[in-house]
Amino acid sequence: MQNSKGNIVPHRLLPQSSLSRKSGKLTYRSVLLAIIGAALLLPALLASGSIRTASTKPAGRGPCASIQAFAGSQKDAGPAFRGCLEQTPAGGTIALPPGQYLIATPVRITRPVILRTKDSGDAAPPCFADEKRCAVLHFSVSPDGVAGAVMPFDINSSNVRLDRLIFEGARLSDPALTARLCSSDKERPLAGGLRINGNDNSITRSIFRNMGCYTALEYGGGENVVISNNLFSSNGTHNIQSRWADGLTIHSGNGFQVTDNRFHDNTDVQLIFGGCINCTVKNNRFSHSARAGGGSFAELMLQAWPKATSGDYTGTRVTGNRIDCGAERRCGFGIMIGSAPWYDAPAYGGSVTDNVVRGAMLALNVDKLTGPMVIERNNLNSSSGTYPSMCGPHSLQGVMANISPASRPFLSQYPTDGISLAHYCILNFKIGP
Repeated sequence: MQNSKGNIVPHRLLPQSSLSRKSGKLTYRSVLLAIIGAALLLPALLASGSIRTASTKPAGRGPCASIQAFAGSQKDAGPAFRGCLEQTPAGGTIALPPGQYLIATPVRITRPVILRTKDSGDAAPPCFADEKRCAVLHFSVSPDGVAGAVMPFDINSSNVRLDRLIFEGARLSDPALTARLCSSDKERPLAGGLRINGNDNSITRSIFRNMGCYTALEYGGGENVVISNNLFSSNGTHNIQSRWADGLTIHSGNGFQVTDNRFHDNTDVQLIFGGCINCTVKNNRFSHSARAGGGSFAELMLQAWPKATSGDYTGTRVTGNRIDCGAERRCGFGIMIGSAPWYDAPAYGGSVTDNVVRGAMLALNVDKLTGPMVIERNNLNSSSGTYPSMCGPHSLQGVMANISPASRPFLSQYPTDGISLAHYCILNFKIGP
């Protein structure tokens, strides 16, 4: 039995006749009998469920239980999600049962938390291998009543873990909303996915897909971040003006581990950095379908945004990545180093080695370096053909790589065969069918 505070009160289990009083005090014999009686009765009562220990919790309750009711419904789970986050203590876990949750109100995480699919242990496969066992957060946020250039899901905290979740945009489910958002520079971020800032975060075994434009995942800045074993897929539409979307955008990082991810049909740049010191970009896979709307301007890009990021890649290793744009050559640049031809900004440091590029219009473009970088032992396809560019049709004949004149002094070595020395316009720029 429990009192109002939930504490066990053994003496209430005994009949009053077993307690004798003498001069207002219990005798030694009566106390002994009470202890023996309690010892005999307590195990049986616990086994029958008449007494609950203080650690027993009713099943299905807690600060996040209400979210489960939104799985598979068309009701906005955003407010319930925010309430759950407010009640979850720092370092706590939110485990969502599999199913789709509509997020029509932006969500913000501001404290360390683990967000994952329920019953997804370390041995469970990534979501792209078994989608039915993962929770889906479906973003469909109207700009009405939303102030500022926000994204549907914002994380501004360190020590956050996202694991085995599917983040999905409205590109296919609500084309009218997508068209409205992507046509406005102010509102375009709402057609994207997640924005994250913070240190020691990890994003693993998840899917980021079908964002209307902008980017599926934008990492503003942080240190010691792990982004591994995810799928970034079908974000944006390449052949419609302003509908382009990156797969993963990293503005500034230190000690990032971007490894073993898959990038497929992200339609601006599949993976782009603005600067990353002592980072590892390894064993990622890039691919495209045959459809024109799934093409890209570039696959893997090391550069800087003018007056916004450093372009510093000191200590960074880009290695073991495999790029295959397909027989239709659905990507412009395979590996793109430097900010030109987009704009003028620095890029230097680190190494780009032992990567494979197939099916790109131009496998490697270095334009322009502003400091030393090691670029060697990359296995590149040779390209011959006439390709669309922002400056009109562009002809390439037997070219594997381009190294602009300003970049040559900063390379210790580079191949001599199949090299052009020029400035290129943005390749694979084609609007329409």
